[in-house]
Amino acid sequence: MNESLAPEIFQAILLQVVDPRDPKQAWVEIVDQRRTLCYVSKYWEKMVAGFSELWTPITIQRFTTPSLLSRCLKCCGEDRVIDITMDLGAWKVTAKDKVLTNVKSVPMDQFLEMIDGVLMPFANRIASMSVENEKEREVSMVANMMAEHSWPRLQKLALKPSWYDGSPRRAFALPQVHQINDFQLDIISPRQVPISIFPTLHILALRESLNGHWNVFEVVIRQLTDIRQLKLDKVTVTRPHPNSAVRMADTLHTLHFYYENTGQAEILGALDIGRLDRLSIRAYDSGDLRDAITSNPSVFAHSREISICQRNDDTQEGTFAALVAMRDVVCLDMGLCGSLGVEALKEFVRQGRELSSLENVDCGGVFNAEDMEYIAGGRFAENFKVMQHGQVVGKEQGKKN
Repeated sequence: MNESLAPEIFQAILLQVVDPRDPKQAWVEIVDQRRTLCYVSKYWEKMVAGFSELWTPITIQRFTTPSLLSRCLKCCGEDRVIDITMDLGAWKVTAKDKVLTNVKSVPMDQFLEMIDGVLMPFANRIASMSVENEKEREVSMVANMMAEHSWPRLQKLALKPSWYDGSPRRAFALPQVHQINDFQLDIISPRQVPISIFPTLHILALRESLNGHWNVFEVVIRQLTDIRQLKLDKVTVTRPHPNSAVRMADTLHTLHFYYENTGQAEILGALDIGRLDRLSIRAYDSGDLRDAITSNPSVFAHSREISICQRNDDTQEGTFAALVAMRDVVCLDMGLCGSLGVEALKEFVRQGRELSSLENVDCGGVFNAEDMEYIAGGRFAENFKVMQHGQVVGKEQGKKN
């Protein structure tokens, strides 16, 4: 490969070797591969340094040096927006990491100095920021640091401590932004962030962040006036009355609801939701899934695409109850239910039940030929298809009359 090769072809080849957006490539390996390419020749070094797609997104870890971070930021190009993932944890620096980076993780105060001095001057070009750490305190420190700068292009922000250490919770600031569309809060309570952030959101993800506080839940939901996607992951709320509910904005089209016990299923009943394009439910066992259906049968009845996961392989009663509750579903994904999904569908067909809106069902790789033939003969849509991992595996068959 030499200078006679067209730059576009050279860059396409480089992306086959180093692609920062490929989740299969570890960040330290990407750093090492870029370094190796730069050693080939001055021309290669110039091409690598000038090809911005090789440099973003950027992952910042506790063993990232100021010089490496500065080089990554500068090589992103002057006009390209930058995506940042920041992992504050000092843990698990492997032997391979040490060889590739030739450094050890630095103390938190030194790391934050680097963030303030090297990263923050690029705030006006950052489009997404994810801040991860074991403890909430350090995550909030970065958020407060970000609040001292203007972030005109920031659209996605995730604050993700992995556990709450029991220390007093304090409100903290958020960056000065024109509009954040996508916001994720793990562990951190919505009470700790400015309420002004919520009306602009299109996507909101909350994980273990309400701790039963109905007032906080009600205020947040009412502020989501332009929400499109909502994800609730192991979020609990205690309703003051059994029928208490908050109306979701009609703009909501996708709901992801993940929970592990009956108390968490109650929050689904606290949402007054219209028709959804997509509903994704992950329950721990059959009883939890039935609780979710009982809590809000309407959301199962009026969603067009539904994905169900039952983590504990106990009985198919929960998945069967979900099928019975459906009315408008067109696409059904039960691939994460394993054999329970197949058994529930077979029981649904055996009882002669009808779901005329359902055009395709996907149960992953657990179908056999006999199951497919039996289920395809059910009282579903005329163009009903049985699928495996998104691919049609059974020929289309009409409803039995």
